[in-house]
Amino acid sequence: EITFFKIKEYPGEINFQSLVLVFPQLHHFSSSFITQPSFHRPSPTIAPLHSQSSISDDSYGHEKGNSVVSVSIKRTFPHATTEEARDAWIEYHWKKGGGLPLLILSSSEVYEPGSKAANSRGKPTSSYQIDHHSVGRSLLMTRTIMPVLMREDLVLHKEDVLPSNSTIELRYEVTEAGPFYADVIPGSHSAKVIFTPIPEKEFGCEMTWDVEFLTTKWSSFYELMTKWTVGTASSTIQEVLDLPRLFTATTMIECNLDPILARRKSLEFFWGEGGGLPLVPPIPFGKVLEEGAGLARENLLRIPPFLTESIIDLRESEDASEFTYRLNSPGLLTFPFLIHTHLGRVQFSSMSSTFGSESTTTSLLMTWKVEIRPFKVVGPIVEKMVEMVVTTIIRNLRIRLKEPGAKVVIKPPRGDENLSMGLGSFGSIPKESWLGGVLDSHLSDKRSTMDQTLSLIQPWTWGRSGSGDDDDFVHFKWQDGK
Repeated sequence: EITFFKIKEYPGEINFQSLVLVFPQLHHFSSSFITQPSFHRPSPTIAPLHSQSSISDDSYGHEKGNSVVSVSIKRTFPHATTEEARDAWIEYHWKKGGGLPLLILSSSEVYEPGSKAANSRGKPTSSYQIDHHSVGRSLLMTRTIMPVLMREDLVLHKEDVLPSNSTIELRYEVTEAGPFYADVIPGSHSAKVIFTPIPEKEFGCEMTWDVEFLTTKWSSFYELMTKWTVGTASSTIQEVLDLPRLFTATTMIECNLDPILARRKSLEFFWGEGGGLPLVPPIPFGKVLEEGAGLARENLLRIPPFLTESIIDLRESEDASEFTYRLNSPGLLTFPFLIHTHLGRVQFSSMSSTFGSESTTTSLLMTWKVEIRPFKVVGPIVEKMVEMVVTTIIRNLRIRLKEPGAKVVIKPPRGDENLSMGLGSFGSIPKESWLGGVLDSHLSDKRSTMDQTLSLIQPWTWGRSGSGDDDDFVHFKWQDGK
């Protein structure tokens, strides 16, 4: 399950959620041009949704010809405490954009009221990490939303950070609306997010998100835009706090390797060389892992889809070993792997079969588990891609461990020597690779020419594939996590 951590911010931190942003209202366009993007819109089917919005004229707005825009949205998180919900809101909305196509520039600084270093707005002068020792201090978190150049400030007080198992309230405001929101009255914006525990339950809380500001015109547009952005961010947090989807794949590998050596070879193959996938080899960086025989490093970058992964834990016992990894900052830029969280664990256990008083065979039981929280709108697609990638690597690793150094000879179709120009073959490729699996399966394929031709338009059946049932040597399934 996802682990929620202490709130950390560093000056100049940059989070990229997309290189493209659909600009909001320009004065020459009407609000009818604004539509909800299809990749992530709030869905009332995810959980109970309550939203209220209103546009009214108060005394200030009536005298000045301005309108008050007020939006309130509620969500229920049945599996999270108020602290976990708060951490998810800060991490996935404030720092990453809440599932919206935004580029966020964020920073944080310590705020000490009364300090001579603070200016008239109480702005601090040094970076700070809030923890249990920050009594009497607060943290000013500032973010700039690009490219609309909107600036927002969030102040965290000690009661907002320390564990409380009670109601938590966050407040933030727009300090600079930017050129594209010039109709918003400066200083009129205020917002609060309240996390309230569900009575008589150990887990579960409700979030109420209220936003209010004044605008000189286009009030209907701003009301719709605010309702959409806050609603989308709320749905993103809800997806993050939902139960994960759990994928489990197991296989038995007949080889005389102890679990620690098997982990070392798997890290070398999967983490250091890419696992035989038909992709550009990953780019390793960070410190070298001894368990990877010098080829595997702590981190790697996969291109595509431009995502980074890290080894976060290595463990072993007398008859088992494992490693745990995670995807770092997944999101819109890791398309098509549109997920909020991804955590994987690979374990090797030794298994022996005995007859009488003698041990006859030694095998390895490999178990690969993956927990993901995908974007709801693409959940089935993401699950299928995770399934294909993991099972392909497992099938390739079986060949690496059982038949080290095995090659597949490239021959003409049906072994026709007339097409080989007397050479007999055109070389060879590693059998442990995906392409090696495709060619190996083709050379041993006994189906008719028609059946083989039809399979050309079914790439998911190429090479080492299977359905994960009892007839497959790799068994896998999906289920809801806990």
